[in-house]
Amino acid sequence: MTPRILLLLLLSVNFVACENEQEEKWEERGLKLVAFKPNQCNEPWDGAGYRTSEAPSRPERLKNYLRDNGISQITNFEITIDNKIYCEACSCLSGENVKFTVTISDFEKLKTIAPFDNYLK
Repeated sequence: MTPRILLLLLLSVNFVACENEQEEKWEERGLKLVAFKPNQCNEPWDGAGYRTSEAPSRPERLKNYLRDNGISQITNFEITIDNKIYCEACSCLSGENVKFTVTISDFEKLKTIAPFDNYLK
């Protein structure tokens, strides 16, 4: 195995270990980390009911959608952009990486709410 491949392998193992440690820290505090990539414009919070005359930002619409569905404590909310173009249809990924934490009881509720019910276990 070349030194370059070995270095890449070690770095990837370290990254996964750090990510698991972070998730364990949240769980010690009674929180669960939620991370996902939404579609470009085909999510429930993109619908007319969440687009008001004040035109809240997409992150605010997502938070409103979660609150409307009983998710009361949303913390550590963060969106980063990966700048990858997946395609231009509403059903394509947006390139946004959304992360937030919720209580464990809210996480259980979240698993029953679209679209989270499709990818949260």
